[in-house]
Amino acid sequence: MKQRLLILLTLTFATLTATAQNRIDRFVDNESTLGRSKYTSVVERNPDTREVTRVVKVRELTKGIDISKCKETFEAERATGRFTHKEEDGERHTLILAVEGEQRNRIYMLQYTGQNPMQARDGKVTIVIRMKNK
Repeated sequence: MKQRLLILLTLTFATLTATAQNRIDRFVDNESTLGRSKYTSVVERNPDTREVTRVVKVRELTKGIDISKCKETFEAERATGRFTHKEEDGERHTLILAVEGEQRNRIYMLQYTGQNPMQARDGKVTIVIRMKNK
């Protein structure tokens, strides 16, 4: 009975972590297809094996509503990993969510300038996915 409970809790936690990753990734991917902002994706491969070792995605946010939606997504997912919110001079905000998984580690970072997200002048979301060695 204890073993079943432990397995159930493990599966539930794994599902919640995947949901967080999917939610932020989905936001960046969906918004990047609308063409309202700049989007860059870079894939790093091992030259010997051609396996993907790291993926970096960067999306520049230009409107306050995009930055506000993105901040809400980060705040909603803060319990799924290590979350920090750093504020410099009341203007420059950096939110970081680090999620450790079995096959890959992910770092999500949102940066924006302004007192609040709706009135922010600029913003950027960066996602770094690092594959673990097998």
